[in-house]
Amino acid sequence: MLKNIILLAAFAGIVSVTACKKTEPCKAIITVVDTLGRPVVGATVVLRQDSVVNAQTGVRADLFQEQLSTGTGEAFFEFKWEAVLNVEASKDVLSAKDYIRLEQSEEVRKTVVIK
Repeated sequence: MLKNIILLAAFAGIVSVTACKKTEPCKAIITVVDTLGRPVVGATVVLRQDSVVNAQTGVRADLFQEQLSTGTGEAFFEFKWEAVLNVEASKDVLSAKDYIRLEQSEEVRKTVVIK
């Protein structure tokens, strides 16, 4: 009987700890490099999701963020939810396109080569 009570208390503790876990935002770091692998400073980096319409509610979800790459060629983004986003990077006449999958509470990195 005491064994069952201890087991039940332990199970309840585990459930309450995992149920209270706070989720962190999804973070993306896009590194822009040239064909020689050197970081590109001041490149425009856009993360976007093509228009998605919820079949149930008809609500349209347009995700779009734009940043400039830093001295290390990195651009930093943060989103509330998981998503698969298009990556577009450009500077002058050079550009690149790719995609990235954001994961909840994770930092995801992607390197794009502009040509």
